[in-house]
Amino acid sequence: MELSQITKAHFIGVGGIGTVAILRLFSARGIQISGSDMALPLKETLPPGDYHEGHDGAHVPTDANVVIYSAAVPESNPERVRARELGVTELSYPEALALVTKTHNTIAISGTHGKSTTTALIGTLFVAGNFDPSVIVGAEVPGWSEHNLRRGASDLFVVEACEYRRHMLALTPQTIVLTNIELDHPDYYRDLADVKNAFREYVGKLSGEDLLIINNDDANIRDIVSESDSIIVRYGVGSDADLVARNIKQAGGMQSFELTWKGSALGTFTTPLPGTYNIYNILAAVAAYLSYSGNHDVLNDTLASFHGVGRRFEIVGTQNIENHSTIIISDYAHHPTALRGVVEATAVRYPESRVLTIFRPHHRDRTLKLFEQFVKTFEQIPHAILLEIYDVPGREEGIPISSQDIIAKVRESNPSQDITFAPDLDTAASMAQARMHEFDIMLVVGAGDADKLAKKLVGN
Repeated sequence: MELSQITKAHFIGVGGIGTVAILRLFSARGIQISGSDMALPLKETLPPGDYHEGHDGAHVPTDANVVIYSAAVPESNPERVRARELGVTELSYPEALALVTKTHNTIAISGTHGKSTTTALIGTLFVAGNFDPSVIVGAEVPGWSEHNLRRGASDLFVVEACEYRRHMLALTPQTIVLTNIELDHPDYYRDLADVKNAFREYVGKLSGEDLLIINNDDANIRDIVSESDSIIVRYGVGSDADLVARNIKQAGGMQSFELTWKGSALGTFTTPLPGTYNIYNILAAVAAYLSYSGNHDVLNDTLASFHGVGRRFEIVGTQNIENHSTIIISDYAHHPTALRGVVEATAVRYPESRVLTIFRPHHRDRTLKLFEQFVKTFEQIPHAILLEIYDVPGREEGIPISSQDIIAKVRESNPSQDITFAPDLDTAASMAQARMHEFDIMLVVGAGDADKLAKKLVGN
């Protein structure tokens, strides 16, 4: 199917961050839109179209050219069933992303952690450098009028390419940026070797003239690219790479660092983004930009003014109780490594502050298979509330795991550990509010609905 052949498209799961970006792109091309979701986003955030709450085969126009569905929508969905009855082409979100990018020079950002921040920063740098790219990010980008989408006039397209269910393999990019590789999505991948094999296949799609930008400090990445014949650009912290960050320092709510590109010093730069993990995100973005011969002059101002994307160390607000102010921070981290990185970044950014970490694990299968990593992480967190696991109804019943199991294991080594269990968001909110006067920072972490708790704590 060619994009030019589509005049009417139906979208299932219009609340999905990726799906709605494709919807907005189609609408801007004059394609007639309809769509549905179990809970519709505010209609003012959507372009004109015929939208329905709930799923019903009758929602699918009989003259639609294509039905595009979120990755969370099963084959048994009544609208997908109706599409097959009508003979309408079905495309998953990754397949639709491949469709809209296949005629472009595509930069795809992949890896276990850091994809959204890196994608948004690459897009921001390329805009500042007058490349005029199109960009799709898997998170809201503050200041972008179309939320997670930027429509540009050039042939350059920057996209976040997720590894879940090997979705990135739908794309045919000219540049791949690899941030890091760990076992995540254990409901799909058997083990780390399976993850690495998927990335080997992905990297294998590049030709000898294509560009591969890698975190050279990640052993798993070094392993999977060892046989690639593409042009490899390496970045790292204090290492032997094409782009290197050194002398990382904290001062006044900012990080500073020196950059060296292919042996030449670029100078000292600052960022408001916290944590070493964000230095790596910045390195990935700058390496991509410089590899496209971007102008060095835009780096300083762009890095200093880039504040990240939604739900990534996002300061939601401040709660004032009895002359005491508590900052509420929301973060999407749901893997033990990411959680640990955010907690450490908070301690460095706010060294004199007392921090309460409130975490909701995401999916029982992930929690079970990464159980020991979660336990080790929480053994190092001095004050925590652990919510019951966020799971998908109908998909994870029978998996024998609870957040209470993590707490019990943590207390085996430290019976006095300040870690408590909350069965739901309302209980967690009450527990946090009761202790608000004890803490300067409340760090609310997790995918799924954890962000609702952060907003509730500031009264939104």
